[in-house]
Amino acid sequence: MTTEIRPATAADADAILTLYREVARLSGGLARTEAEITPDYITGNLTAALTRGVCLIAESDGHCVGEIHAFAPMPKQFAHVLSDLTVAVSPAAQGQGIGRRLFEALIAHSRQQTHIRRIELLCREGNARGIALYESLGFVREGRLKGRVHLPDGTVEDDLFFGLILNSKS
Repeated sequence: MTTEIRPATAADADAILTLYREVARLSGGLARTEAEITPDYITGNLTAALTRGVCLIAESDGHCVGEIHAFAPMPKQFAHVLSDLTVAVSPAAQGQGIGRRLFEALIAHSRQQTHIRRIELLCREGNARGIALYESLGFVREGRLKGRVHLPDGTVEDDLFFGLILNSKS
């Protein structure tokens, strides 16, 4: 089964919605619960990514099996930053390197955009696989947000802040 990475379009909103709901329901791999993943949430992220960032889709046999997006925050002083990053891979396709390929494509795309100098993301401290992936891609742990994540079982976990500098221009 071949997986193709391609730029997303507005027409991908329904496929992304289905993917996100599946990931939230079956793997708990997203910060949002399945009930919190609404068409408005997907459309908002997709629109922001298409207008001031990037959104990529991983497709296998015509089905969306992964998605990654990031976009610049609204104040112009942050236009060189890609933030609000989310990656989702279908539970059935996890462990096949699709998440890594999505990240590598996002980083490569961002390096081609001369105005993009930084990518940032948050990851809860208990997500060891995610942390290992981000660090292997060159992301650096820049901070800790103590007690930021309240898990369904009632425990609280720190969120870790990661950044990747793409260009050292000032």
